[in-house]
Amino acid sequence: MEVHHPHHPTHKKKWSEYILEFVMLFAAVTLGFLAENLREHQIMNHRVEQNKIAILKDLQADSADISAVIAVEDSCIKRFNRINNYLYLAKTNKINQAQLIDSIINTQQFIAYSTTLYVNNSSFKNMQSSGLLSYVDEGELKDALANYYEVDFKAIEAANEFFDQVGIVFNNYFPIGLGKLIRDYTKFSSEYEINNGDNYQNFMLSLNKTKKDISSDEFIYEVQKYYNYLFVYRTSLLIAKKNNEKLLKLLRSEMH
Repeated sequence: MEVHHPHHPTHKKKWSEYILEFVMLFAAVTLGFLAENLREHQIMNHRVEQNKIAILKDLQADSADISAVIAVEDSCIKRFNRINNYLYLAKTNKINQAQLIDSIINTQQFIAYSTTLYVNNSSFKNMQSSGLLSYVDEGELKDALANYYEVDFKAIEAANEFFDQVGIVFNNYFPIGLGKLIRDYTKFSSEYEINNGDNYQNFMLSLNKTKKDISSDEFIYEVQKYYNYLFVYRTSLLIAKKNNEKLLKLLRSEMH
């Protein structure tokens, strides 16, 4: 005897049910997409904040370096200013040549001796190359970052190179100060008298050529050229210092 199962009629969905299912599916996909987007955005924001912290540390180190280099420049400016005055006094016959030589001897490190500034842009370059810079809102901070690392950085690099060359030219023209410095710091064997820094300097300043050179108009010009460029380079440092302070202030205000 066969058992016959009753057939239930298939339920036909209404259009409203299809629409509801579509809306729910769409909402689920959209929410998933938004959640993933939010998660990615949070990750990128975290990475941006980490890079800002790294840049802040670089800027703090830059600030200390800039102050140290400016201090060296100021010391060098005072030294060359003093020499300029001695040369003026000698040229106007207010002191004689022997007094001029004594004045040069008593001026410590009369050389084109200075320190050039290196700005650390590694954290900014990392932020730029990873695309994180695009997540920084357009505004004062982004403009300040670009100005400091793209404009000031390149200006300092160019100034460093030129300043180093100007120093080499002066030290080649008047090598006595550098020669004494080398002997003072290298501590050559005392077997030879000329290895002593003071003996070397006194000997070189006793030469007729040296006496003629330091009494010449050309020597005054060479001293003045380097003295002038100390101020030019110092101006570059002051601009970097001002923009460094501005950027530090902006970063600190955004991170608190």
